[in-house]
Amino acid sequence: MTRIHISARDRIVEAAATVWAADPSATLDVVAQRAGVGRATLHRHFPSRAALIRTAALEGIAALAAALDAATLGQRKPAEALAALINILVPFGDRLHFLLVTGELIDDPDLAAAEAAVNASIRQLLDAAAAAGVLRNDLPAAWRFRALEALLYAAWTAVAAGEIARLDAPELVRDTFRRGFGTTPASPAAR
Repeated sequence: MTRIHISARDRIVEAAATVWAADPSATLDVVAQRAGVGRATLHRHFPSRAALIRTAALEGIAALAAALDAATLGQRKPAEALAALINILVPFGDRLHFLLVTGELIDDPDLAAAEAAVNASIRQLLDAAAAAGVLRNDLPAAWRFRALEALLYAAWTAVAAGEIARLDAPELVRDTFRRGFGTTPASPAAR
């Protein structure tokens, strides 16, 4: 069996995202401990908390963009592309959830540009699904996007809190999103 070696730098970035998702005020000592490195090693790679937060954010967004590109969602049928999109987005809670609970990067132009690019591709896919009749087309496009964003947040926090199983989260998001925004009417009992 081959072992994959993860560098100390990458372990620190991964630990930071995980630790700060649970506790945005956690110290660098907590991050270093979670990464299995000393504080001096952490500071050799990241001179400040701000530098580590920024790196974790930019690398998380870049990894998400790469995953979306690799999935070739635009070449799939809209319903399949929507399911694949959610299957990609939900597991990224481990890497990106901390962005929703930290305010340090609000004015970072590089992060804003990276997020805008990813959001544009997600919005395009949602628009295509609505145009194809997979999602309701009578609701504002911004509402579809924000509702998906809210469901992702709910899944990420529920998984982190141990309220739902990690493997169940994508299906819960897909089902809730499609039933709330899908073109299939609700059953009479649900009205």
